[in-house]
Amino acid sequence: MRPCYLQRIGLALLLALAVPAPGRATDIDGPDDCQRTPVDFGDAPEGVLAYPGVMGHFPTCSTPGAPGTLNLVCSPGGPAPGATGFVRHAHLATSSQYWLGCGLPGLPPMGIDGEADGKTNDNGAPMSACSPVVGVDCTETAFGMTFGQDECYGSNDACLAAPVTFTTCTLSGLSFPAYFCGPGERQVVLNILVDWNHDGDWNDEVQCPAGGCVREWVVQNMPILLQAGCNTINVPAFMAGATPGPAWMRITIDDNPVTLDFPWNGSAGVAGQSLLNGETEDYPVTVRVPLPPCPTYQDFGDAPEEAQAYPGVPGRFPTCSFPSPPGTWDFVCAPISSAPGPQGTGYVKHVSNANDNIQFWLGCGDGITTLGVDGEPDGKMNDTGGPLSFCNQGPVDCAEFLGLTWGQDECYGDLDAGLAGPLLKFRTCTTSTVDFHTYNCKGQADAFLNILVDMNQDGDWNDNLLCSAAAGCAYEWAVKNVPIPLGPGCELHTSPPFLVGPRAGKGWLRITLTRTPVSDDFPWNGSAGPAGDGVFSGGETEDYPVVIRPDFVGVEDGPRLEQMSLALAPNPAQDRVAVEFALPKADDVSLAAFDLAGRKLMDLSSGRLEAGVHRVTWNFTDSHGRQIPAGYYVIKLRVGEQVVTRRGIRVR
Repeated sequence: MRPCYLQRIGLALLLALAVPAPGRATDIDGPDDCQRTPVDFGDAPEGVLAYPGVMGHFPTCSTPGAPGTLNLVCSPGGPAPGATGFVRHAHLATSSQYWLGCGLPGLPPMGIDGEADGKTNDNGAPMSACSPVVGVDCTETAFGMTFGQDECYGSNDACLAAPVTFTTCTLSGLSFPAYFCGPGERQVVLNILVDWNHDGDWNDEVQCPAGGCVREWVVQNMPILLQAGCNTINVPAFMAGATPGPAWMRITIDDNPVTLDFPWNGSAGVAGQSLLNGETEDYPVTVRVPLPPCPTYQDFGDAPEEAQAYPGVPGRFPTCSFPSPPGTWDFVCAPISSAPGPQGTGYVKHVSNANDNIQFWLGCGDGITTLGVDGEPDGKMNDTGGPLSFCNQGPVDCAEFLGLTWGQDECYGDLDAGLAGPLLKFRTCTTSTVDFHTYNCKGQADAFLNILVDMNQDGDWNDNLLCSAAAGCAYEWAVKNVPIPLGPGCELHTSPPFLVGPRAGKGWLRITLTRTPVSDDFPWNGSAGPAGDGVFSGGETEDYPVVIRPDFVGVEDGPRLEQMSLALAPNPAQDRVAVEFALPKADDVSLAAFDLAGRKLMDLSSGRLEAGVHRVTWNFTDSHGRQIPAGYYVIKLRVGEQVVTRRGIRVR
């Protein structure tokens, strides 16, 4: 789902590259945006927090707000700000429509939502801070906050697919799509604003030591030529500000040049108080200092070896460079790994050198000053939480607690951790996934993902277990050599789904990224096998304690209800989702949709139903007939005293 791609480019020509065949454009508020005349507002924070402790004074809401400040280091500057205005686009019926973004691949371009006021808040609530009758369409998490907005990164009506990061006092560029309904071609005007000094407005100038004056109005009234269909707009490189931290960016296209009060007054000062046609989109972005060169490092795992994996159970996970006794090999289905060798448990070791043409790992650092990997001479692991590793008496970096206290390299949520937390919790004999972050220090790369989970709590990853004849076998080698593409910089990924075993309890999870597939002795021998020199080139391994619970959800705990199931398709979904559930016997059923805060959105089914498979369709409206915003939702099935939930995603 990448409708556009942020690129770091050198000095570039401003160019719109046409993709042929304009077509119908369907949005949530109209059948064909090429034929409609919507009204569009911005959605940057105004009258609410833009950053922690910093009020936003960006021109968004139709009601005038308090003015921002004017800080100039160059001259001349623009007019001093008065009360903060708004940006509004009025679309003319006599004009062919155009907007930012082209829609997700395989879906029609979404166009522009019609709105009566700006869509913004700083708490992720369903309604805008501009007007209590205007609902937001999505929520964006940034800077430790949640913002309600009109478009969020990667939504179907957004022009930007992924979070944007600029580097202080460095030339940067943007590439994004715009759609023109046609026919022929059309010249429009582009403006881009970025809050370089993080004070909640776009009125300022800052100074770079070698780059001179840097204006927050980075692209001013630049002509763009749109061809019919989807266009890629490459923006000439501009200098980023000197201060690292959070920032808000506005992108605007319209018919005519804007006036000098645009950064603080938007369209409020022009005739009719509206820009003609086009669209404005606002995004939270990050400004960071230049990162150090890609690091060289030597990385080991940190799961327990020759230490307690669980109370009274020694770990036989391949971590330390010295060998330890082998684990066991238990299987009820055809194994997908080799039998543990008599030489004992091996280790996993990654080595990355400065001259490697590909360097990637798990975790992103803080995204501003630090990278998410560190070096070590051996595994970092103990079962006491003490400062030194059992592997070689070197220091550990953190301590994780789950009945025991383990000293480790990465703990949930650390800056160098690939898993943000909270503690991963799986359900027995259900399909699960793992969300994780990666950082790619160089160009596009292909990696191989492996995930191991000790599902029977015996201290190794060599086994497989049977859930039922219908569900099949659960392999402790849960994800085996799955290729995943890594774009440059920080990315969030979701693993392929895997079946969790039938035994509830604690477990250890290993997640590994490598440049080449691992061998069949990986679960017990890591990289220490006879092939190669005992190391993986680049990549990283991280280990985490997890919990496996019985297959039911809620406050009530009781025996697992055999053959009860709940599934969503498609997931993610755009306009509607099919909810399918199976009952082993006739019973009283309650099926409902909730948001992540636990608020009920819609009852989908209730009453007594017969045994068998049942299916309902939900069109993403709540009980008041309103469309729910893009983002996560939860479907909860209650049958008697048992509860099963599934999380879904709505995309726009």
